[in-house]
Amino acid sequence: MDTTIYFFTGTGNSLQVAKDIAVKLGACELIPIAKIWQRENLASTSDNLGFIFPLYYSGLPKIVYDFIENIDLTKSEYIFAVVTSAGDITELPLQQIEKLLKVKPKAKSLNAGFLITMPNNYIIGYDIHSEKRQKEFFEREKAQVEKIAEIIKKKENNLNQNVFKKDLTRAERFNAKFREDVNEGDKNFYADDNCSNCGICEQVCPVNNITLVEGVPQWQHRCQQCLACINFCPERSIQFGKGTLKTQRYHHPNIKMQEIINQKS
Repeated sequence: MDTTIYFFTGTGNSLQVAKDIAVKLGACELIPIAKIWQRENLASTSDNLGFIFPLYYSGLPKIVYDFIENIDLTKSEYIFAVVTSAGDITELPLQQIEKLLKVKPKAKSLNAGFLITMPNNYIIGYDIHSEKRQKEFFEREKAQVEKIAEIIKKKENNLNQNVFKKDLTRAERFNAKFREDVNEGDKNFYADDNCSNCGICEQVCPVNNITLVEGVPQWQHRCQQCLACINFCPERSIQFGKGTLKTQRYHHPNIKMQEIINQKS
């Protein structure tokens, strides 16, 4: 079975899940959303198609929402989604995808949906999990991937229609407001005096939202709030307001920085 997985990641959690599922499935192509999301005439040629991405503000990241809204899925028959999250999660991302797929000319449906808990990288709101907790999440993820891959291989539908009927209006409004404001939300980012002008933040940003001006990062208001810039900064120089002055930094230990950079190339 040939499968295409489109993924989006900031600090590697969703990429690791995508890689693990791809290994279990075999004959699977991983395509970074950040590489192709702005292309015209987006279309999938795969019968079996997956989206893997992190939860943002109760729902879809803006880049993922826009991508799914624009891609032609005429040739895709089996569609699944995997949502990674560090905390509480509702079925809103699955509802959002279902609604986007139902709109003509797609006229498709989401066949399977999965939720995987991974270590926290949203350090502008919470500190990271301890190494012990991170390892627990990683071990649980491996076990979940085994089950997920079997469902995908068999092309099973694991979604009860009640999932799509739940009233998640408040969560949808919350996410919609986030998507509306996220590009300009980078006004709260800055580099403190510890900045070494290394340019890593510019390199890891999946949407080319950072440019260096005399060696200092400047945000260009195309932000997706993936937090790659702040979490990969080797000097812990990048901050978001005052909330990150005391928080630690996180990226998935198995994902190399070059893999994050390669998302957009």
